[in-house]
Amino acid sequence: MAYDVPQQATGLRHLPFIAVGGQPAFNPDDLERFVSERRVAVLAYLRHDSRPHQSPIWYTYHDGVFFLTTVTDSPKHRALQRDGRVSLTVQDERPPYRAVVLEGTAELAPLDPDRDPTQGMAVRYFGRVGAAEYRRLTASTYAASGLTLVALRPTAVRGFDNTRALSTGALAFVRLREHLPVPRRWL
Repeated sequence: MAYDVPQQATGLRHLPFIAVGGQPAFNPDDLERFVSERRVAVLAYLRHDSRPHQSPIWYTYHDGVFFLTTVTDSPKHRALQRDGRVSLTVQDERPPYRAVVLEGTAELAPLDPDRDPTQGMAVRYFGRVGAAEYRRLTASTYAASGLTLVALRPTAVRGFDNTRALSTGALAFVRLREHLPVPRRWL
């Protein structure tokens, strides 16, 4: 299933969505909500020897653009400078599973602290206490090397939303099953 929305739409709505593996597609509103939630994504890119590489990464999402950061002059930064073609996977690891795979070209720019679309990302992922500890842990690396802003404006989007395949009751049971005090194979 695919959806097409007129070009004046913002966000991911202007891209056709391709459902994979015969699984249900996201509807446009659910897709926007899904990628806007706090999730760890996986960024795939090409190494210097053309081997594929993947890296778990935090992101923020605004109006159809995914913003990430990387340490300046790190292997990831150098790889993205050489070849900006990337794939970003955002997934929900709770049964019955949902995932979005976005493709496009990474745009790199020095991170401007006054205009940082990733501002507050550590708090988003760790909370205030965890973010303070994370900043302490990374301060010397970031001060020495700096951060580069990575912007991804997807050109293709595919994936699946298996929550649309189940009734409300079945969905609740599949998610509750993980927390029941019996072996999962019994259920």
